[in-house]
Amino acid sequence: MRSAGYAWYLVTIAALAASPVTAQQPPLALHIHTEHAMFQVLISPGHVGTDSFVLQLMSGDGSLLPVKEATLTLSLPGRGIAPLARKATLGGDGYWHVADVPIPQPGRWHLRIDARTASQNITLEDDVEVPAR
Repeated sequence: MRSAGYAWYLVTIAALAASPVTAQQPPLALHIHTEHAMFQVLISPGHVGTDSFVLQLMSGDGSLLPVKEATLTLSLPGRGIAPLARKATLGGDGYWHVADVPIPQPGRWHLRIDARTASQNITLEDDVEVPAR
């Protein structure tokens, strides 16, 4: 009986390891910061296609920024793709979300986030490498 339980355990582990859920690549993660602000960005699934972005907008000390409005802008200048701007929406988790963003080609995309607080506008930008799949 013990060997049957052990065999079932091994078959279950093998099945989980081969499943598409565990075979997926993790989302792309990007950290952009200055002395006064830090933005964490998760891009999921993180490859060419339609992606979703989660923006964690923080002050320099790591506390959430009281942002009134946030905009994500993507471009791929090396391939002639002009900037595409999308408004983010504040989620119940306290993070800003942008869904259904088309990323038609792999490459080094330029990402810019514009955040407006009650007292200032903050813009942080960086590049992120988006793979084909």
